[in-house]
Amino acid sequence: MITQRQSDILNLIVDIFTQTREPVGSKALQASINSSSATIRNDMAALEKIGLLEKAHTSSGRLPSQEGFRYFVEHSLTLDQIDEQDVYQVVKDFDHEFFKLEDILSQAAQTLSQLTGYTAVVLDVEPSRQVLTSFEVVKLSHHDALAVLTLDDTTPVTVQFAIPKSFLDSDLNTLKTVVIERFVGERVLDIHYRLRTEIPQVMQRYFKRTDHVLDLFDYIFSAMFRENLILAGKGNVLTFAGLETYQFLDNDQALALEIRSSLDQNHKQAVQIAESKEESLSDLTVIHQHFLIPYRGLGIITLIGPVELDYRRIMSLMNIIAQVLTAKLGDFFRYLNSNHYEVN
Repeated sequence: MITQRQSDILNLIVDIFTQTREPVGSKALQASINSSSATIRNDMAALEKIGLLEKAHTSSGRLPSQEGFRYFVEHSLTLDQIDEQDVYQVVKDFDHEFFKLEDILSQAAQTLSQLTGYTAVVLDVEPSRQVLTSFEVVKLSHHDALAVLTLDDTTPVTVQFAIPKSFLDSDLNTLKTVVIERFVGERVLDIHYRLRTEIPQVMQRYFKRTDHVLDLFDYIFSAMFRENLILAGKGNVLTFAGLETYQFLDNDQALALEIRSSLDQNHKQAVQIAESKEESLSDLTVIHQHFLIPYRGLGIITLIGPVELDYRRIMSLMNIIAQVLTAKLGDFFRYLNSNHYEVN
């Protein structure tokens, strides 16, 4: 355990370093730490010995280590300092009408990325927790058709598929009937279970020939299990990480899985400072924060950046965006439920 003076020194070095990106010497601390230069140097040496500071190669100054940043976030970080310019910019970015849920989530990702210069990700409610609220089939030609699934009245999923050769003219309507009777109004997780247990047993009641029908059901409904993920500032990652990280961001489903596994459903935030189990993120800071999507559940906003972050500003900014985002989503769903907006 470090002393209060050592904690003050570490906090001050973190604050100065994140603003200047320069090693911090004892003289820069004397105005704020009521001790002699020699005492401060001794405390800096003690902090270095336990791994919270590192000595710069080019000067006598010190800089925070990964463990030092981690200690700062866990023991000293408060969000009582709010940048008024950040608040103004966030409110300004959201100060217009949105007609689609995805546009609101996209605005949040873009705002976070633009205000930080890093990479931002926004995840919708976990697919398994969503509800299938409508289903339609549109025949495009003699050979193919389009299935239109809507989740939570807000998220349309379209799947184009080849019509099985064994299908009769009426079988597309039968497909729609089965889905409406057995799936509409059900959670995606329950639909997944029914596809494996109930549907194979009832196919012969509905279809004279069942060749490839189960495969068709699997193909259509597999789209519901894909994560709705929005990424902003992907190119920014190349300024603080390598090509491997950039390529990992191309895999939406793997990225979504990594994010969900890093933030427990019962926690508001998680800060990983060079702690991610994903190798391409293991030397970076990844911050996750839940936000409420009214009437539907929890989404996640994530920032990916270097370890040397201005944690006070970044986490305060994420908190502001989460609050404004939730308020905007509340307006969106109230208008949607009153049929003010039509979502296509």
